[in-house]
Amino acid sequence: MDITIEEQKKFNWRYVKIALAAVVIISGAWWLKSYFGQATALVDSTDVRTAKVQNGQFQVSVRGMGVLKPKEVIWVASEVAGRVEKVFVKAGAVVEKGQPIVKLNNPKLSLVLANAQAKLEKTIAENTAQYAQFESDLLDAEAAVKRAKMTHQGNELELNAQRKLREMGNSSVSQIKFKRTEFTVQSSKLDHELQKQRLEKLKLNIEAQKLAHKAQQQTLQQELARAQEQLDNLYVRAAMDGVLQSMDLELGQDVAEGGSVGKIANPRSLIAEIDVQELQIKDVTPGLGVTIDTRKSQIQGVVSRVSPQVEKGLVAVEVDLIEALPSEARPELSIEGVINITDKPNTLFVAKPAFAEEYQSAKIFRVDSKGNIAQAVEVRFGQSSVNFIEITEGLNNGDTVIISATDNFANNEKIFLHN
Repeated sequence: MDITIEEQKKFNWRYVKIALAAVVIISGAWWLKSYFGQATALVDSTDVRTAKVQNGQFQVSVRGMGVLKPKEVIWVASEVAGRVEKVFVKAGAVVEKGQPIVKLNNPKLSLVLANAQAKLEKTIAENTAQYAQFESDLLDAEAAVKRAKMTHQGNELELNAQRKLREMGNSSVSQIKFKRTEFTVQSSKLDHELQKQRLEKLKLNIEAQKLAHKAQQQTLQQELARAQEQLDNLYVRAAMDGVLQSMDLELGQDVAEGGSVGKIANPRSLIAEIDVQELQIKDVTPGLGVTIDTRKSQIQGVVSRVSPQVEKGLVAVEVDLIEALPSEARPELSIEGVINITDKPNTLFVAKPAFAEEYQSAKIFRVDSKGNIAQAVEVRFGQSSVNFIEITEGLNNGDTVIISATDNFANNEKIFLHN
């Protein structure tokens, strides 16, 4: 009889594999969840820039770009009209006071000088002849005074003689003759007085005419000096030592009286002029300290003037330099200026994020202690400086935050930083 043997069932490994796979998946999910910390975006850590929040002395400052400007600038203008005959120096040349810059040509000025010279010489000759006539008239008047005096004295002698004869009883002198002599004496005395008065008036008249002649002569001399000065002014000269900043004339160019020739600046007397953003200018006032950077040296200065006008979003700030100028300093040299507004002790601050604005709130990503998870937090900013900004709410000393642009992941609340 046949014996029936039952076949043993084989172990099914398929279920074991499925179970193991499920365990791996669940474990991996748990690990990923714990590793990524519910991050919703992956960000390459090399694409972001971070900074640590600090607590301490916070220097509020404002930065601006600008140039060095001459503090002392003189515009050179032509005193006379003319045509440019020669240009002695070009823009950029060092000049000394009195040095010719350009020479103009104007033939009319030579004619004016010649006419003024001839007119003065003619007047001097006429006055000289007049003075000779004055001397002659004065001599005649003095002679007339002397003659009148002598006649009066002779008449007085005759009257005295007749009086003595009459007192002695001499009848040779009649009453009529005696009276006639008395009349002659009075007449000669009057004539003498009149001649003296005439002499005095003549002297006064001569003196007045001499003063008039002198004034006329001085006027003509001034006209001659002015004509000579105008001729000399055909040479336009430097009004001070310095550097010729610009030359506005060319050969053959006509120049009107008072026309611009150029400008001269003192290269060792400079100020800094920096442009500050209009939103940052509110705290800038005269007297604040400034550090001027020439890219080679640093110069200390003080704000001297803040322009009341805004041009293209910028406000010009003038700075007086209070230190000796370095060798590279010259007009129009590009510079950078940092204006120190104030120092705030015991202040929380951080390197200025790209998106941060003064006294505004913004979302910023704070990095955890491990350095791979960054959580978005709301932060309130305070005063801004050149490179740093004050933190008033949302962060603590020692926190690490992302300060570069966050446009690519700004909509996430938590990101994972990987290498």
